[in-house]
Amino acid sequence: MTGLESILAQITGDAAQEAEKLLAQGRQEAAASLDAAKAEAEKKAQEILDQGEARALAIRERAASAAQLKQRNRMLAFKQQLIEEALAAGLSSLEEAPAEDYFAALLGLAARYAQPGPAEMRLSARDLKRLPADFPARLKEAAPQADIAISQKPWETGGGFLLVTGDIDINCTFQAIFEELREPLRDAVGRLLFAEG
Repeated sequence: MTGLESILAQITGDAAQEAEKLLAQGRQEAAASLDAAKAEAEKKAQEILDQGEARALAIRERAASAAQLKQRNRMLAFKQQLIEEALAAGLSSLEEAPAEDYFAALLGLAARYAQPGPAEMRLSARDLKRLPADFPARLKEAAPQADIAISQKPWETGGGFLLVTGDIDINCTFQAIFEELREPLRDAVGRLLFAEG
């Protein structure tokens, strides 16, 4: 082997060694990059999985909350319906009360709403027919501040009366009284129907 061949062989050997070294380094860098990319991909996959689980949990919580709200609204509507039915039953029982109790209620209303001076009580045709004989005298005792005459002309009402004092008409029908006292009555009926314990 000549000197040139020896130098060429040395250069070829050195180049092969350098190429092998660079190739090994490239493999290591590629493996490290692959490991880093794999780790990054696993990290991203875990983040996506965690976000998906968080979204799923939020959706489940919203659905549960919406279901609870819907159930509460249904229960509230049911309670309101029961209260309205109880109020309607109360009004009906007052309008259909035995004559003694019914006219005692009218006397109580007259005592409460009568103003001083002359007035006229207008009753329904039904009430005029069944008016107790002593009702005018009892009316004077119940509302002594007023001079209340009972009109013989019927006024159409379910129950109760219209009290006319001068230019003022005071609606003393049971329906009007119930409407005036609707909220306190609803609260009282609600407490009775839904008292806990």
